[in-house]
Amino acid sequence: TKLKYKKFMATTSKAKTPINQGKVTALGTALKPLNSEYGKVAPGWGTTVVMGIFMALFALFLVIILEIYNSSVILDNVGMSWNSTN
Repeated sequence: TKLKYKKFMATTSKAKTPINQGKVTALGTALKPLNSEYGKVAPGWGTTVVMGIFMALFALFLVIILEIYNSSVILDNVGMSWNSTN
């Protein structure tokens, strides 16, 4: 015996609005200009170098914070205890 499967579309909707159109809201209308350049790509490498510099600086910041927390770098008057020193 062959099993018969009913075919259902994943996009089937019982809503009265068409499937291919979304709901228009005031917030969406206000934010639409921010998405006006969707799909456009800067020529060449664009801002990749700037992003790489900031990523390296952030990594350096995290390493410094880790070393301070791990007491690898000892700073005067910086305690790592949760207890109050009053």
